[in-house]
Amino acid sequence: MVRSKGHIPIRTCISCGVKRNKNELIRLILDAKGIVRQDDFGKRHGSRGAYVCPNKFCWENLRKGKRLNRAFRENGPIEFHIDYSSV
Repeated sequence: MVRSKGHIPIRTCISCGVKRNKNELIRLILDAKGIVRQDDFGKRHGSRGAYVCPNKFCWENLRKGKRLNRAFRENGPIEFHIDYSSV
């Protein structure tokens, strides 16, 4: 009998829409000051999260349109201070 490896959570990149394993994407959160940050601790912050692919195209594409506003359910401007040069 072959045992399954268990459930692998799937998430969707808010930039390109590609579905990937949760551990292949980078989780972003919106802090209390309205600034998008990379969530290095998982869900410990308790805020709404969004996922993005670890490639330059997706990070540059985040600034276009209302992708971040839609993901975080915000109407106003959202600040984005993440250095994605290492991606």
